[in-house]
Amino acid sequence: MGYDISDDIITSEIRSEPTVHSTLIATWDVSFLTDGHDGKLVLTIESIVAAQITANSGYTDLKRVHGGGDPVSVFDQPLEVVFRGVVTA
Repeated sequence: MGYDISDDIITSEIRSEPTVHSTLIATWDVSFLTDGHDGKLVLTIESIVAAQITANSGYTDLKRVHGGGDPVSVFDQPLEVVFRGVVTA
């Protein structure tokens, strides 16, 4: 993300359309690549969850909570996600 997020809570969902009220496809597991000071994140989905996804695409956004405040979108608009198949066994 390019800035220190070590004290933040980051969440992310994949939805069928770029709105918060559209159908939930999956929820990302969000973790820091290192300790969060570098702003780098890792987004993963459990293989058992990924195997159940039937959609071809969806939309995702990152929500950031800092200092106990309200969740704030990280991006101006959701990013399109395309499901291309299994990448690990």
